[in-house]
Amino acid sequence: MIKYLHIDYMGKRRLWFAISGVVILISIVSLATRGLNLGIDFRGGVQIAFKTSKPTSLTLVRQQTDAIGRNDAVVQGRGKSTNGDEYSSFQIRLKKLGSAQQDQLTNGLTRSVQAESLGVKNVSASFSRQILNGAILAIIVSLALIALYVTLRYRWRFAVPILRTLINDIPIMLGVYAISGREVSSATVAAILTILGYSIYDTIIVFDRVRENLRLMPRASIGTVVNVSVSEVLKRSIVTSTITLLPIVALFIFGGATLQDFAFAIIVGIAVGAVSTIFIATPILSSLLERDKEYAGRRGEAFDTKARARIIHEAELAAAAAPPEETPLEQLEEALVGDGESADAKRERRRQRRAARPHGRPR
Repeated sequence: MIKYLHIDYMGKRRLWFAISGVVILISIVSLATRGLNLGIDFRGGVQIAFKTSKPTSLTLVRQQTDAIGRNDAVVQGRGKSTNGDEYSSFQIRLKKLGSAQQDQLTNGLTRSVQAESLGVKNVSASFSRQILNGAILAIIVSLALIALYVTLRYRWRFAVPILRTLINDIPIMLGVYAISGREVSSATVAAILTILGYSIYDTIIVFDRVRENLRLMPRASIGTVVNVSVSEVLKRSIVTSTITLLPIVALFIFGGATLQDFAFAIIVGIAVGAVSTIFIATPILSSLLERDKEYAGRRGEAFDTKARARIIHEAELAAAAAPPEETPLEQLEEALVGDGESADAKRERRRQRRAARPHGRPR
């Protein structure tokens, strides 16, 4: 583990914040200029999806929408294209379509391009606004509840970095969607909520290690404690993210159009969340802890590698030598069988309990 302590994550926090600011700025510019490709769930209207037995050009499909007098129809090919303009899966979107025109269009598509698996979806404008408002409310409420839990479980300084998701992860994800032009649907919102939970879980793992090391490394600066904590969980985070991404990437490559959109959101979210946990959330926590009166005497730069290794070694020795905290059950056992027992026997029982616990300390 010592070789991972060479990396000073907290010493370069200003660089990480600057890079994050640039990426967020690019995302905002992309959202302002290109906008999001909102699906029918958020815009309302009519959406017709179908497949063809062989690759068909977009021009032939547009001819069918022109034939019913709907030049405003948006015709898109889905999946891989052949010869640059031919697809086997299509999607047509219109703001409004009467039942007579709908029958005429579906019959024309079936007759002229041999359309298969025709599916028509109608969403009113008022219902789409309800979906959009519900999605935004779901994201805000979920983050607020998680921040409240972290505040009660640890302290409020640990909860503030959790909220960085609102101003860092989500804008970057939306910027990627704006640049790529992929459709944002209700499935995308479900994917965003999923990866928010995953990202926050990964963040709490790091924060919990910081909380433990603050107690085990009383002589170390905050920067040293946070660096060591990140180093201890870095390999775990990389392995977990990689294993999670493997089936999602397979789903993105081999899945259908709808599954690809869902998988794309998961891939982007996991990548952004994993990076921001190490380089954004943890430096924010370090800055907040350095301003805490309780840790006022532990400010300063991170120690060098040898100093950090010595501190960890001393902490492990101290944890192994110190008598463990007794649980209520062990205290009861001590009261029941402790009378008349020699001091050596008591020490031996404590030593056996301590050896059975991870790292020689209670959890």
